[in-house]
Amino acid sequence: MPLCAAAALPHTPQLLVRPETEDRDMVLRVHAAYAGVRRGLEAARPDVVCILGGDHIEGFFLTSVPALAVYVGSTVSGKFDRYRYTFDVHEPLARTVLEQGIERGFDLAYSQDLALDYAFYVPLHFAMPQRSVPIVPLYVNAYLPPQPTPARCYAWGQALRAILDARPERVALLASGGLSHFPGSDRYGSPDYDWDHQMLDKLVAGRGRETAALTGEELDKAGNVEFRTWITLLGAVGDARAKVICYEPSWHHGNAVVTWPVA
Repeated sequence: MPLCAAAALPHTPQLLVRPETEDRDMVLRVHAAYAGVRRGLEAARPDVVCILGGDHIEGFFLTSVPALAVYVGSTVSGKFDRYRYTFDVHEPLARTVLEQGIERGFDLAYSQDLALDYAFYVPLHFAMPQRSVPIVPLYVNAYLPPQPTPARCYAWGQALRAILDARPERVALLASGGLSHFPGSDRYGSPDYDWDHQMLDKLVAGRGRETAALTGEELDKAGNVEFRTWITLLGAVGDARAKVICYEPSWHHGNAVVTWPVA
């Protein structure tokens, strides 16, 4: 069954736990955009939410750092600040993605025991439909070099779409991350808003395919290493034209909420 919804959402932690450094009105505008996505998901009635996210060294570190991975346990839990959370996982779909992804030439890692990063939780906290549905966490390494190339991410998105289209479930696909920010560096207060705007214009024009030609160096220079999750989603939605629900620049992040028509 084809995808029933697709969206990209920020996971900026300050949107969930707002310190005094954050502009309250800006945060509330992003919350309103999240709510719009939630209403869209409620209308789409997904049976499962597949969410593409990175890992901030919560689940993967020096013992194992896969480029691409699938969580296949029955539930997945984590914690962030005062929040403790557990989600049901759609095991049959997760295992299908894993097995068929490997058959299609993607050497996917998997786990049944990982702490779920806030990269997954923040979007789900705000956008999960009121009728909570199971999830499938799909990992894209965005932080620990060497990371998958944009071309590989796009190709994985294309394969993922083919796998999902052959399933009976109604699937919503979310990408978590970005846009521009430079955590842990002296550029933290200087996101590349211009890059963000130029990229969003391309996506609105239905030119997402062009993101496969980006390089890792370009993403790193723009503070958009997390854009790999978006590129994966773009492989899945093809040439669909994006709708920008909001783009809210904070002093350290470009917060974008974007949807694609896929039904």
